[in-house]
Amino acid sequence: MADIDVHWSEYIKAGSEAFVLLKTLYPLLPTQNRDEVGAKIEAAESALQMANVALAKSWGYELHDCHFPPEIMLYDPTLKERVCPRCGYKTNFSRPLPEVHRAPSSGAWGAARRAR
Repeated sequence: MADIDVHWSEYIKAGSEAFVLLKTLYPLLPTQNRDEVGAKIEAAESALQMANVALAKSWGYELHDCHFPPEIMLYDPTLKERVCPRCGYKTNFSRPLPEVHRAPSSGAWGAARRAR
């Protein structure tokens, strides 16, 4: 199964590089076809981004839903947190838990628990 995932990532990378090439050649198109080609490029880019997100999710990456398709949150070693590249939202999954101060138990249930 891991081999299949690697192949998908290679296809996504190749697709991304193809979009860079298409965007470079886009200004050279005749003006009557530009809008149609531009819309198709946008739709294909969106589909590629959704495939990228689906692959990242299957690999266990955290996603942030600040817009659609979701952004992949990558770990920033300087902040020691995962950061959304679009909005800057940060999440740290290894933060220490806050201390919980509990009042001493009272009543029948608390007395029964202390008796054990």
